Amino acid sequence: MLFTISAKSTVLFGEHASGQVGEKTKALGCSKVICIYDKGVKDAGIVDSIVKNLENAGLKVVQYGGVLPDPPDTMINECGEFARKEMVDGVIGVGGGSTLDTAKSVNVMLGNPGPIGNYYFVPGGPEHKPGRPLILIPTTAGTASEITYVSVVTNTATGRKSGVKGAATIASLAIVDPLLTIAMPPKLTAATGMDTFSHALEAYTSAGHNIMSDLLAEKAIELVAQNLPKAVKNGSDIEARTNMSFACLIAGMSFNDATPHFGHAFGHTLGSLHHIPHGVGCAIAQPGVIQIVAGTMRDKVRRTGELMGLDLGKDLAPAELGRRVSEGIASFSKTIGLPTLKELNIKEADLPALAEGMTKDVCFRFLPVTLEVRDVLNVLQRVYSS
Repeated sequence: MLFTISAKSTVLFGEHASGQVGEKTKALGCSKVICIYDKGVKDAGIVDSIVKNLENAGLKVVQYGGVLPDPPDTMINECGEFARKEMVDGVIGVGGGSTLDTAKSVNVMLGNPGPIGNYYFVPGGPEHKPGRPLILIPTTAGTASEITYVSVVTNTATGRKSGVKGAATIASLAIVDPLLTIAMPPKLTAATGMDTFSHALEAYTSAGHNIMSDLLAEKAIELVAQNLPKAVKNGSDIEARTNMSFACLIAGMSFNDATPHFGHAFGHTLGSLHHIPHGVGCAIAQPGVIQIVAGTMRDKVRRTGELMGLDLGKDLAPAELGRRVSEGIASFSKTIGLPTLKELNIKEADLPALAEGMTKDVCFRFLPVTLEVRDVLNVLQRVYSS
């Protein structure tokens, strides 16, 4: 077996790690940086402490607080032009996946002519040059955008999500401080936590999986199963928060090399067509992931159930094993308060368009089995009724 193990970003992990942002940024040679965030992170009081730390280290800081969910290319272009005008020599992203993806894309624009749409990833498409030092500080435990090398951007011309990846979208440093996740409310904790679970399970079952990605994915699944309900129930449980932050990190490392598939194609499409949060969409699809792979990855389906603490008995046929693990995942999502498609007011009549859109998503090609649109629709119909 020939495969790649990618360790692209340095990670500083642990409680109070964010207190070193000024020192670490200055060590990267920066003198003036842009700090990018959204309103929620600002209102939580996280941004002010980061900016103060940067300024105490002698750095000049300009701020952009207009990050939008599912970052549109128009907003990224605006932020990128602002960063160019201010002649910054470093980029700091503080927040969830939308903010970190924005920071990555802005960094592309600091080293390359805009707009960001010039760099949407397509096979054989244009590459971009490195940008400036990029420091990413997550405030959620879900996207792993701080250590993945793709920035997901909403293409406003098509309404679909596109990827930007290359030298400028790789963080120079990721600072993962579990204390910053304490401010997450239960619903966001649940949604981002299941995003981590989705990364792990889809990497585990990806057509591109390998020994290393499997190792990381298994541990991430186990950590989510053991800690996410605790973090949802008590946001101040720092042990659970730390374990979820670490699960997020290693799940991201896993899917850097073993690209996610069905659930992410669904999450991207559901987000584009119905503006449903990414983590929620991915979570809804995970029972479907198990259904898809039950016949060809029986041992992995069983191992997933075992890591989740499910009682699976012995010598189950693949279909029955898949059904039980699929139901276990759906029950887990329900326990932590995540909605179903029905509860999101998605109609059965919406499913054909979702199935069609999924087959055009870049993640769809990493399915371990071949599915036609009608097959995808069948899976979605089973997920919808569960």
